[in-house]
Amino acid sequence: MTTTTAPGPAHLRRAAGALLDDAVRAARDLGRADVASSLVRDGGRLLDPGARVLVVGDDEQGKSSLVDALLDDDACPVHPDVPTALPTVVVHADEPSAVLVGPAGRETVTAARLADAVTGRDPGPDGPWLQAEVGRPVPLLAEGLTLIDTPSAGGTGGAPAAAVLTGLPAADAVVLVSDASRELSLGEIELLRAARDHVVTVVVALTKIDLYVAWREVRDIDLALLADHGLAVEVVTVSAELHRHATTRRGTDLGDELEAESGVPALRELLRRRVVAPAGTRTARAVHEHVAGVLATLREAPATELAALEGPERARELETELAAATARAAAVKERSARWQQTLADGITDLTTDVEWDLRDRIRQVLRTAEETLEVVDPARVWDQFDPWLADELGRAVATTYLWAGERTWWLAEKVAAHFADPETDPDADTPDRAPVPEGRFVAELSALPELVPPDLERMNLTQGVLSGLKGSYGGVLMVGLITTLSGMALINPFSIGAGVLLGGRTVRDERRRALRRRRLDARRVVRQHTEEVQFVLGKHTKDMLREVQRTLRDHFAARAEEASVGVAAMVAAATAARKLDADVRRRRTTEVRAELARLDDLLARCGAAA
Repeated sequence: MTTTTAPGPAHLRRAAGALLDDAVRAARDLGRADVASSLVRDGGRLLDPGARVLVVGDDEQGKSSLVDALLDDDACPVHPDVPTALPTVVVHADEPSAVLVGPAGRETVTAARLADAVTGRDPGPDGPWLQAEVGRPVPLLAEGLTLIDTPSAGGTGGAPAAAVLTGLPAADAVVLVSDASRELSLGEIELLRAARDHVVTVVVALTKIDLYVAWREVRDIDLALLADHGLAVEVVTVSAELHRHATTRRGTDLGDELEAESGVPALRELLRRRVVAPAGTRTARAVHEHVAGVLATLREAPATELAALEGPERARELETELAAATARAAAVKERSARWQQTLADGITDLTTDVEWDLRDRIRQVLRTAEETLEVVDPARVWDQFDPWLADELGRAVATTYLWAGERTWWLAEKVAAHFADPETDPDADTPDRAPVPEGRFVAELSALPELVPPDLERMNLTQGVLSGLKGSYGGVLMVGLITTLSGMALINPFSIGAGVLLGGRTVRDERRRALRRRRLDARRVVRQHTEEVQFVLGKHTKDMLREVQRTLRDHFAARAEEASVGVAAMVAAATAARKLDADVRRRRTTEVRAELARLDDLLARCGAAA
């Protein structure tokens, strides 16, 4: 019995690309340069498999080393003491490349400059770098995988965690890296839960099993913790160091044994099976569906022309088709006005709602912070308060950005509904086809303003003694003068006791005033910090929504224009066909039938591959 092997994702993408190229040539041959340009633009977007894998985790867990081991390449800079400070996107390229993306644009850099930027030693000439992009000619990347090495995030709070959380909707998989020195922390559990809510494939990579002999016990504890929290997440044990030793002994029995023990091939195959393959199938299906819709639209004009060429016997059918085309032209014009209004109103409402949501969440964090500072001494708790505030602000920002992303897709679906007419528009847009920019401003969240600590100086011993002496002077002098009337000396037990009492009270009052001053300063600094964060993020969100509006406007405007031009082409072709003489009519009939046969063949290919 023979078995048939299913085509791999790379083969599916190549077949979809070939179909797309044939459809582009057909559109150009039919004189529809606008449709050809649209196919090239949208096809390039659809052919991108988008198999994005976020590699996340806390400091010194081995994220960058794991990425390099998966690729068998030194793609991500690794420093033993300095954590990754910049998101690093590793994609396929024909030649090794390194690009830094900053506020002023993109800059191609050397490997040394890349390492300085990723580890935070190169802050950037025009402001902090936003992300690094590394290209490598690696087979795993050529299959459609994109690996993103993220800054350290051991939970769901803080600016780096906010950047990770806002990137979840655009990710196909998340690999949380945690070494075998300990079990999963509560922050890592929260991060896994957030990832599970948005991403289908979530994996825990238990690293450094070569260093910790008790890694099996840690793995079992992690599995139990995940089960207790209701998280169905697979745990894969890996060692980048064992993999490195295996590569130096490749081709030997020892090398093969070390490679298997490293766990890297198992993780690599897991990503191929659960991320790359589904993404390749999804990509091919999207291209075939999109091309089929465009071909069906292209077919209408030659089909109408053929009806006109075939003579009076199809006159009634032709009149019906032309009437339908005229009605479709009116519908396209009406839809054009409605979808633009829907988009404009939707963006206005979305901008207002996102701004309000962000302000409300930050205000709640500020209220809690101020209530906390009213009952504690900032000087005693500032080391704990600073990271807590960063975590809470990061969590609030991430929640707002995730919600904004969901509302953006909802708006794209609402606008696309104006084009959804199964009878007259087989390629009605869906949210999968409407291009919504994602992740554009995720990297900027890693560079949120830092909290500047206030003046938290407490009263030292010398200051306390001086304050006590100042307060006791009046008591000693007043009581001493009174007691001199009874023949006692100015300095006597009563005057000294009065001085001690008043001096102690002065010290206590001064400490209370200093505490109030520290609390006021701390509240002022926190309020200024939250205002600055709100100002920066307000600019980011408005830029993001403006880009969403431009992207959707351009996409749907092109769709409306194509529909309008297609209807006009149908009417023009039918009208011209009626005026041809017999010889030209016969010759043109043959040509149109050949065009229709070509389009039908392409449609058959789309149906066979769907």
